[in-house]
Amino acid sequence: MSRQVSDYLSEINDHIFLPGLQREFVWNPRQIEELFDSLIRDYPIGAITEWRVRAANISDYNSYNFLRMYVADDYRPPDPVLAEYDLYNQEVEDKEPEILIIDGQQRLNSLYIGVEGGITVYNGGRGKPSDELQYWEGQRLCVDLFGHPEYDRDDTAGDYEFEFKSTGKFGGTDETGYTITGDTRHLWMPVGELWNGGDEGSSGNSTVLEGRSLSEVVDEYVDTAELRADNETRYQLRSISMAVARDITSNVLQDDLETDSTNKDRSEIPEIFTRLNMEGSDPKPYQLLLSKLMSYWPYAEEEDERINPREVIQDWIDEFKQKFPEYEQEIDRKLFLRYTAYLVGTDLLRSNLSSIDEERMDEMRERWLYNEPVVAGRRFEWFRTSLEKAFQTVIESGVRSSVMNTMPIFALLGVFYYQNPDAEVSDANRESVFQFVARALLLNKYYQVLTYGKCRNWMRYLREWEPDPNEPIVFPGDELFESENISPSAEDIRRVVANARYESSPGEPVFTDTDVTAVLGLIEESYTQSTSTSIGDYSVDHIYPKSRKESVSESIGETVDLNRIGNLQLLPHEMNEEIKSDQWPHDWLDDLGNAEAERIQRINQYPDIEPTPENAQAFVQAREEQITDYLIDKYVK
Repeated sequence: MSRQVSDYLSEINDHIFLPGLQREFVWNPRQIEELFDSLIRDYPIGAITEWRVRAANISDYNSYNFLRMYVADDYRPPDPVLAEYDLYNQEVEDKEPEILIIDGQQRLNSLYIGVEGGITVYNGGRGKPSDELQYWEGQRLCVDLFGHPEYDRDDTAGDYEFEFKSTGKFGGTDETGYTITGDTRHLWMPVGELWNGGDEGSSGNSTVLEGRSLSEVVDEYVDTAELRADNETRYQLRSISMAVARDITSNVLQDDLETDSTNKDRSEIPEIFTRLNMEGSDPKPYQLLLSKLMSYWPYAEEEDERINPREVIQDWIDEFKQKFPEYEQEIDRKLFLRYTAYLVGTDLLRSNLSSIDEERMDEMRERWLYNEPVVAGRRFEWFRTSLEKAFQTVIESGVRSSVMNTMPIFALLGVFYYQNPDAEVSDANRESVFQFVARALLLNKYYQVLTYGKCRNWMRYLREWEPDPNEPIVFPGDELFESENISPSAEDIRRVVANARYESSPGEPVFTDTDVTAVLGLIEESYTQSTSTSIGDYSVDHIYPKSRKESVSESIGETVDLNRIGNLQLLPHEMNEEIKSDQWPHDWLDDLGNAEAERIQRINQYPDIEPTPENAQAFVQAREEQITDYLIDKYVK
């Protein structure tokens, strides 16, 4: 059994939809381009599996639309973009599905986007605000009409080329039409121009352009291109363009896709879907877990226990991205599903997922619905609040994603707060987590401690851990390392201290360098001696200010690297900005008075060398040796 691509395009979002158990659309623009390239070359792309819905049971199915206009970026777009483009599939309203696709969604949705829709992407680069419209652009899938493998010209590509090109929408510049790259001519035309004249899809009456209609579209593109070519060249380029257009209409839009179908009851579809998808590397385990949950949760017998996890998680993603912009790019569906799995003692391993039955899924749902610790909260309040506490703890400790990019630690902390409702985002927990991250970072560079496997083991330990009822509840970072018998060697510490440098501007209460965070985080006396200051209120400070670099070099007759760890310390942010500023270290220490100056020097591991300009090189080197000895004595077993 087979259907042409055009048949599917005509019926998508009219009679053909997606079942709730399907994962979201996840292909990136390059994968979409490669699909079209495979089709035009007549490469096989696999079968499509249809689930023919029984009319009498339509109300039992939770179905979704295919995406047409797609946000193909992890950045959160501004509202004008979201008014036209979707982040995820929308639930079907006012239509009755006849066919639901249970295998082949990514391919069909890619065809739909490439022909009838488009994508939007962020083009602002690092550091630009993603909520400003000027940093977004709309794109459509285009084909180079001057590129065909059977036409060998020096001034054309000589092969098929598909690329998403900016249409000038939002903040982009129109890249469609005629361009020259070096000596190569290109004529970029949206593929959708060959489908019903390029109009936006209206299901059921779209057609593939053929004959005169096809020629008219191609002629218009060639005639309006500023070719600066003689008539013979223009004629040859038109011939190439017609050949490309015909290949798209015949090999792509009218290609016969192999199709399987089933009319099994809904109870059997989750197992069919799982078996279809467990055979290959796609989808990802977290996507399979979401599909399993979507197979059961929306259909719970009790109405107050029915949950659409896909929609709820997307709401949380939007909420957390806005609330915690420091980790905006790391907050995704995988995080919430890993946290869900952790709470029942499992993880996102394919072997684990295959053994998750309805009883375990009911247990996961109970974790979501558990509201007891919150007096008057929203639905899922404690599940959500516990993960919020995890983010608050990490962010208020000053650690950022450039340092700790292992998101399972957030799920791990979420389990800690979930299991311990009385635990607060306190100074003690911020400091414990900061030190835990620092120790992990020190080891991670050489031993990969921050791994999914370690977090999985730590999660299991946390689920069994019982805090001392007579003490405040503090995250047991030391116990977690002891449970895995993990400790650094003296050589590990020497290597990290030797390589730790800080390139960012002084005065920032953010730890952005892995080695610096590891070393300063493990000199715990430097941030636990004050009862009124949280670790998040500290700055990474240059003892000899960077602004004094030239003066230091002149004093000792050689260049000193003031970004080395030997010249870095933790200071309360207010003290760093308002008292120390860019003074010489011996000057501002004298202003503090003997007792305070001695305390600062002791807890920050100052060597017994006067921190004057002429002693800078010796001071930095001696301090690194002292820090190394301190860390070895404290952490090496």
